[in-house]
Amino acid sequence: MSETGWYAQPFRADGGITARGLLSQLGSPSLSPLTLLVREAAQNSWDARLPDQGVVRFRLDLATVGAGHSAAWRRLFAGGSSGTTRSDTMFRPLSQAKSLRYLAISDRGTMGLAGPTRSDAGKTARREWARFVLNSGDRDGGSGSTGGGTFGYGKSALFRMSKVGCVFAHTRFRDDDGRVRSRFIGVAIRESFWDGETRYTGRHWWGLPEAEHCEPLTDAGADAAAHELGIPGFAGEETGTTLVVVDPDLTDPTLPDSDTTPELSVAEAGAYLADAAAWNLWPILLTDRDRRMSVTVTANGVDVPVPDEGSDAALAFFAGAYRQVADGTAQVLSCGKPLRELGHFAHAFTFGALVTSPAARELGIEGAPRHVCLMRGPELVVRYHPGPERSNPDAGYAAVFKVLGDLDETFARAEPPTHDAWEYQQLQGREATFVRTAGRRLKEQCDRLSGAQARKAVKVGTYAMGSVAQRLGHLLAGPGGTGSAVLLSGAHPGTARTGGNAAGPGGQSAGAHPAGPFVAPGSDGPGQDVGGATPGAGAGPGGGAAPGGGRSGVRRPSLIAGPRFEMIDGRPYVVQRVRVHGPDRVEGAVRVLTGDGVAEGTSPTGVTPPEVHGWRLPSDGSLVAGEVFYHAGDATEVDLIVTAVADVLVDISVVGRA
Repeated sequence: MSETGWYAQPFRADGGITARGLLSQLGSPSLSPLTLLVREAAQNSWDARLPDQGVVRFRLDLATVGAGHSAAWRRLFAGGSSGTTRSDTMFRPLSQAKSLRYLAISDRGTMGLAGPTRSDAGKTARREWARFVLNSGDRDGGSGSTGGGTFGYGKSALFRMSKVGCVFAHTRFRDDDGRVRSRFIGVAIRESFWDGETRYTGRHWWGLPEAEHCEPLTDAGADAAAHELGIPGFAGEETGTTLVVVDPDLTDPTLPDSDTTPELSVAEAGAYLADAAAWNLWPILLTDRDRRMSVTVTANGVDVPVPDEGSDAALAFFAGAYRQVADGTAQVLSCGKPLRELGHFAHAFTFGALVTSPAARELGIEGAPRHVCLMRGPELVVRYHPGPERSNPDAGYAAVFKVLGDLDETFARAEPPTHDAWEYQQLQGREATFVRTAGRRLKEQCDRLSGAQARKAVKVGTYAMGSVAQRLGHLLAGPGGTGSAVLLSGAHPGTARTGGNAAGPGGQSAGAHPAGPFVAPGSDGPGQDVGGATPGAGAGPGGGAAPGGGRSGVRRPSLIAGPRFEMIDGRPYVVQRVRVHGPDRVEGAVRVLTGDGVAEGTSPTGVTPPEVHGWRLPSDGSLVAGEVFYHAGDATEVDLIVTAVADVLVDISVVGRA
């Protein structure tokens, strides 16, 4: 058995691909190395899932090599390549570095890298080893699934992520006889070079060098090598793969790329990886799926939370739309000529579910979502297709479009190597027509959801809801994106109307107008978003009520802006700021309206109607319970607090008495 070491690949008589050529196969991706790595690695792990495993466990461990393992790492990088006379080592900085970092990407519940260890071996059913370790762009010996990726071009994302172009692979699989086997190898992609009269491609392998290739360490030797380097191992007889990116590039993806762009800290990079996993993988992370993926992220051993639909309101809306697609209740989008169904489309209106994640911003989502998540067979995010904004910046829509299964391969061929777009220009004939038409249908849907089709869209004022709206985003949004209030020109002075907590993601309020509960005065229907609050028509400067509509001599309470949502003692309330005059007796009332603006006679069975909770003095936060508030001093501002009820349109009346 030969000694472990590096093997440098020389050019053959019939040519070969240089290391630089291999790295260029992804083109010039628009995504950062961090995001690209998450997408490509997770796609390959998802494709490699075992048929009898309900959960694929996917981990991203960003770590600094500990003191107990650093000597082993330095020895590994201290030597040159066998068969060459070059005196300098490939990884001199690493062999002398005081500290080393790595990013371990591991999956369990997957097949592992099986198959021959030589690329020229005979035809076999499984060739994952050759596809990842040896070949480039090789789809032979795949899992047979409608995969989102292969160990082909996408693997160059791993090497791009490494500052030194080096990745280690530790894998476990079952051979044809059912035995659990292990393999360990290092792969490096460097610059091509001449050594004497021999030219080398710049591709290197660490393992057991032989005359014309490098064999991996196997079984106990493979597990021992990984253990010596401190690389996460395998439990029992589980199978899967751990890929270790050496010296990862943590350049801050939120800043313009340059030679002086600072790097993220390990903790910051861990948080970015967690966000990238959430926004790129969420469809397969949903816990109610029969087969799903779980994601764990750590930074120097500390767990980093991965956002999900339970912690992020915007993701919850996308998940709600996805479930409509999954259960068959979504809309079908079709091509007219030739007549062909293309896929299923569903949406959810949002309000207050604002996206602030830097990883989501990289994908084009910021603020209120106005996007369609595109996906096909593997149910991974291809991209977020942007649509027009709604008229209120806090209102949006989250939609999902999934291609029909029998068109999956067509749309797969329309994707670039990074799998982040559908480009019909890559296709011809009917296939190009289907992809191009899908884009048109999506634009039509986005125009409809945004209100861009309306002739008279009126933009209302903007009032930020802040963290309360973000936390309540999954409760506040209904089909019209309501969640705060607008004072309509037809409202009496001293009243306000508010859309209460409406349906959750994908929900539909009973009796609601197709464009939402509110239609702006003077508009012709869809296109008006109500979510910010503005003083009603007739209000004087500062929000005071105009004369008219009441008994002479009564100084009316003045509405200040519009209602807003607040959490008080863990419960949601609608809060309306009111200016009162002394001496004054003010009464607050609340009633449920129908979609036509008529008061409900009785509350639906089992539903508690909204009610006035009381009045709050902003000066000291004290609360006066009940509907009536007495004020004897100078003019001041108070808050009317009303209980919030789901799926209702509410009319809040504030009346001053003599």
